[in-house]
Amino acid sequence: MTDRFLQKKKGLLSMFGGSSGDALLLTAVKLMTMLLSLVTTRLLSQYLTTYDYGTYSQVLLISSTIASITILGMMDGMNFFFCSEKDTERREAYVATIYLMQLALGVIMGAAVMILTKPICAYMDNPELKKLMLFAAILPTLQNLIYISQVLLISVGKAKVLALRNLVISVLKLAAIIIVVHFVKDIALILIVSVLLDAFQLLIFYFILRKNGCLIRFTKADLRLILPILRYCVPMAVFVMLNTLNRDCDKYVIAAFTDTETLAVYTNASKALPIDIVMSSFITILLPFITRGISEKRNSETIEVYRLFLEISYISTAVLGGCILVSAPEFVSLLYSDKYLGGLSVFCIYILIDMVKFMSITLLLTAAGKTRILMFISLGAILSNIGLNILFYKLMGLIGPATATLAVTFAAGLLILYFSAKELDGHIRELFDLRFLIKFFAVLTAAVFLFGYIRILLEKLEMNSYLILAVCSACYLTVTAFLFLKRLMRNMKRINGLSKAKEVLVNE
Repeated sequence: MTDRFLQKKKGLLSMFGGSSGDALLLTAVKLMTMLLSLVTTRLLSQYLTTYDYGTYSQVLLISSTIASITILGMMDGMNFFFCSEKDTERREAYVATIYLMQLALGVIMGAAVMILTKPICAYMDNPELKKLMLFAAILPTLQNLIYISQVLLISVGKAKVLALRNLVISVLKLAAIIIVVHFVKDIALILIVSVLLDAFQLLIFYFILRKNGCLIRFTKADLRLILPILRYCVPMAVFVMLNTLNRDCDKYVIAAFTDTETLAVYTNASKALPIDIVMSSFITILLPFITRGISEKRNSETIEVYRLFLEISYISTAVLGGCILVSAPEFVSLLYSDKYLGGLSVFCIYILIDMVKFMSITLLLTAAGKTRILMFISLGAILSNIGLNILFYKLMGLIGPATATLAVTFAAGLLILYFSAKELDGHIRELFDLRFLIKFFAVLTAAVFLFGYIRILLEKLEMNSYLILAVCSACYLTVTAFLFLKRLMRNMKRINGLSKAKEVLVNE
């Protein structure tokens, strides 16, 4: 009995220690951060009119597009040059130059936004937007500087500190928004709070990096490094920019063909939910192992780690996505209020999009420096998506652009998987246990339909909507945990073993 207990204890420690333990801790903190973000969205959706929330959404849409253009692949560039450059002085020069380039791009693009205020407001058909364009000019620069700083924090081993700081910022933002929506209901004030918190976050990151020996001094910037930085970053920049435009182009189509209130409904319905939280945490933790495996040509070991990672990703993502689909109307009401139920079909399609996003993970190709492949995939995706968005809107109405985005996301994901496997001299089938994959999605589909039918029966009995959500979600998660949790835990333990083995090889 004692031996069995010790063996179980050792098994748990092997799962909750190492890479899987770090990823699970990041997941817990990220989950809290995202939940706070969802509460923030719920408050704004409830207390602002659909017109005001639509205006707020337009500012964020413009800001997101500009940020994706001006980031210019510098997140990946910062990671690449900081981690690959061994000389301390030259590394500091790369860091300072990238920061200076990002700041200069932000100022130039911000000025362009202010100059183009009139045509932007005309396209959005919203004169109220004019008073808020300053925020659309400032926010992208602050956000991109935060993204670059986060890369450095992860590179110096402060991923957990980063997650905790983000949690604190989210709490502060939520507190500020609660005060604003209850007493003022002013969009400008909400955006001012966002700008101040972003600036405060940058200040915190600066001191954390300095404390950990990563100095950011613009005097160390070297203009001669701009060319090698651009040579690496531009293909990735095109990919990131096109990827963001691909994600947002349906909203631009909706903005062009409908009104501000409809855009507000569509924006909330298409908002990304944190069902990929486990996957994103493992990406953060496993990036060094994947990169090292590719650079050292350890293809078989890298394929094994990546296969386990993909299985963990699609199990965790699809189970959570299925849980939301089971009680989709109740989730829309809970997250955004009843006035956004008109976007229920779009909401369900976007859950499916989030469920297949594990196919589009670029971890292997970015680690291998194959940014040109990603650029061409993304270019093809956005051209297809724009055409299909317009065509499907004409044929299907509001759900058309969402359906187009689902089709394009799936197709692009298959291409990324193909080239990822090829980079390791393998085939897509080597990245999956195909027998389990088919069984998993068949069982999950059956579970979604079963508990979805139970939800309809409970609805007919006029049970409280939140009680329906609680009952159906709890039953669904219990059944899926019974079926798949054991395999998920086993994969986490195996990732720990493989990643530790790689660390030993490196140290030797």
